[in-house]
Amino acid sequence: MTGTTQRKDLYYLFRGRMEKMVPIGPVAEGLRMNGHFSGTVVEGEGKGGHIELVDYFRIRPDGVGVVDAREVLTLDGQTVSVDVHGYVLPPAGLPVPTIEEMLSPDFVWADAPSTIECFATFRTAAPALAHLNRVTVAHTGYVNFATGELVVEAHRIADLARRTRDVAA
Repeated sequence: MTGTTQRKDLYYLFRGRMEKMVPIGPVAEGLRMNGHFSGTVVEGEGKGGHIELVDYFRIRPDGVGVVDAREVLTLDGQTVSVDVHGYVLPPAGLPVPTIEEMLSPDFVWADAPSTIECFATFRTAAPALAHLNRVTVAHTGYVNFATGELVVEAHRIADLARRTRDVAA
């Protein structure tokens, strides 16, 4: 992955769209769905790379989404596997739909962003991208389930820790 970031603290910026959301059904932890997304790294490390992902997503009864996503990043003919874990927080101030409501054929998602709080790790055999095998990033951003818009800012955990140490010093 190559490229220069526009902001010092940003590792990369990903913009994507939800292609489809496939309901699996109720499970012990809530409602299970497969979310299919794709998009492009538009800024920072890996700029121009294409990402496709499937999120084996669960929505808990409290409205919090549990992210368990597998991504494939393709850049200059090379591939990287990305594992993403964390949470999607429901839009503030809106009522949380029940699982039964979400399973209804008449259900429509609220046109409001849900906040992303995740982390990601990378795996690749491509020599030019091998440095990613030791990188962990924090993903922040949002997904709008009504419009399908997905925006993720990645910040390298090591950089965040360094900044914290610098502030404490």
